[in-house]
Amino acid sequence: MNTVKSFIKADNGKVSQVVEYGTGASIEIPINSDGSIKWYKDKLKQNNK
Repeated sequence: MNTVKSFIKADNGKVSQVVEYGTGASIEIPINSDGSIKWYKDKLKQNNK
């Protein structure tokens, strides 16, 4: 059975939702002070030939 942990992390005034998988992989989703998700602008990868 796979396990998943979910918790809120607060570090130096930065708040994020953390999802940690049984494999050791994890993801942090930054949260604004009003509870909304902090979205970052996507960066396009340039293909140099």
